[in-house]
Amino acid sequence: LGWTHEEVLTAIVSKYISSYKDLPVALYQIQTKFRNEARAKSGLLRGREFLMKDLYSFHASEEDLFTYYERVKGAYFNVFRRCGLDAIYTLSGGGDFTMQNTHEFQVLSEGGEDTVFYCSNLKCRYAENKEISQLKEGEKCPTCGAGEVARGNAIEVGNIFPLGTKYSEAFGLEYADENGAKKLVVMGSYGIGVSRLMATIVEMYHDDYGIMWPTPVAPFYIHLLDIGLQKEDGDMPSADAIYKNLLAWGKEVLYDDRIDKQAGEKFADADLIGLPLRIVVSKRT
Repeated sequence: LGWTHEEVLTAIVSKYISSYKDLPVALYQIQTKFRNEARAKSGLLRGREFLMKDLYSFHASEEDLFTYYERVKGAYFNVFRRCGLDAIYTLSGGGDFTMQNTHEFQVLSEGGEDTVFYCSNLKCRYAENKEISQLKEGEKCPTCGAGEVARGNAIEVGNIFPLGTKYSEAFGLEYADENGAKKLVVMGSYGIGVSRLMATIVEMYHDDYGIMWPTPVAPFYIHLLDIGLQKEDGDMPSADAIYKNLLAWGKEVLYDDRIDKQAGEKFADADLIGLPLRIVVSKRT
């Protein structure tokens, strides 16, 4: 049961990298992960099983690693923005398996278990995780000097790690440079917990009746409800006909054509699922 894959990917890559011409290379590792989570709670936000998108990169130098690091940072910001989330790039502790501090993407939320200190200046947004931070709420930002430091609960939706040569040393992952000299490969690691990301979106987009999916990440765009007009009735188009037309137009449709459910049940289920657009078809609508 895998909980992280730095070792596995380093061992695999060592079979294929021998020269500087083989670098850089980046490999995705996407699968269900398992953690002996002592505080499993909050549904998908903190569970012992979750879907993870990992990315591991291998480089000839630290300079090349950090060039790629910035590319991943930008890509992750784009992902979270499209998901409707305002992620804050947050400095965090590196532990004993990275070459320096790491970075987290944190979303401010009352339901978050992390605590971050962040600059209130939207043009700055410098942030640190409470675990490493010496910042204090209300003081001036040490980076821009304009905004005040604020404190908030947050949910971590992604992270990036400059691993350096720790795993290269352990597995003998080396390459020959232009002069034939042997050097250690420099590594980076990057991750988004996909199931946790989905739970975070729901945490940020819901009301008292259920989910309110942002359009880019909704499982369907349209929820079509048939309320007693599944077949044609005179000039009135049937729910079936509307469904076929929507599919022909390339729309993603969830069609509730259940005949054993009353209108109230269908409306309640539609509120719970929370798709962006609802179309109700009945003899009066």
